[in-house]
Amino acid sequence: MAKAPVGAEKLLLPNHPPFVYPLMALLSNLDFRTAYYFNFFISLLIFSPAVMVVFRILRKKGWALSHSVIMVIGLLLFEPFYISLLKGQDTYLLYMGGLFLLSGWLLGKDWLSGIGLGLTLIRPQITLVLALPFLFRWRKIWWWFLVTAVVLVFYSFAQVGWYGAINYIKVLLLSTGVEEFGWDEVGMFNLVGLLIRLLPGLSLDLIHIIGWGFYFVSVAGLCMLWKLSKSISHWHLSLAVVLSLFTAPHLHYHDLALLAVPIVSMVMVGVMSGRLKALPAVALPIVISVILVFGELWEQVLHTIPYLLMVGLPFITLKLERSLLPVSSKGRQQ
Repeated sequence: MAKAPVGAEKLLLPNHPPFVYPLMALLSNLDFRTAYYFNFFISLLIFSPAVMVVFRILRKKGWALSHSVIMVIGLLLFEPFYISLLKGQDTYLLYMGGLFLLSGWLLGKDWLSGIGLGLTLIRPQITLVLALPFLFRWRKIWWWFLVTAVVLVFYSFAQVGWYGAINYIKVLLLSTGVEEFGWDEVGMFNLVGLLIRLLPGLSLDLIHIIGWGFYFVSVAGLCMLWKLSKSISHWHLSLAVVLSLFTAPHLHYHDLALLAVPIVSMVMVGVMSGRLKALPAVALPIVISVILVFGELWEQVLHTIPYLLMVGLPFITLKLERSLLPVSSKGRQQ
């Protein structure tokens, strides 16, 4: 039988870190339907500690049981995350890492935030933007991240060796501009995808230069912001999450699950400031999910809504924080 040309069947390369391979190997021995359902439920099971921690934080801060439950349901059904489960993606680790990062910050547990950052290594291009600022403020989080990262790297290396590690790096370098491997940048929700859609006549090489330039400028800018700020508050974390997504060289829709982190931040600040009532506030993840579903059904606004969220969440959170009393508006200091 003649070989199909590359691109005709969308050959997908394994561009995820090897520490997820044991689960994938287990699934490979099952028939498709069994493997699909097993992956769906095991992903939910692994992710469940993240929402349990958020639930605990809300209850500890005096939120009503009903409000805390609504928030947890909203996080579990957050549309990009739910889409990732349906597609069999491993976004649950990225999402879990983001919620652990926020939860550890709220609880004053640097180890939890550091482990959360380590889990985001499932998308290393996102991790770099999120983690490096902590080298300049909250270094305990940085060290916990580094320990977690080293453990995951050695665990991955033990599975694939030098040859596999080098090939994995090569795959990462291919993760932009290679439509033949299923990475169609036109549909991505990052800066590069936006430029391609807005400026179709612009050279793809130039767009990549702009994208990478903005990526490294964002990393440097966040590091400077962390270093110069008197304290790190909700809007700092929201901005970091948004920039990590917007500037990522490789970003598909399901990875927008990480936007739930700035949404939770905005809800908590809004309720603390008195600008938002608790019940409508905790329903926001569900409301935003409905809006995102609407966007998927109406192609004209498919990309617009996520970009509006990226712009709006840090801005609104900052405005809400400024309305807090001085004693309540301080972020964690070090």
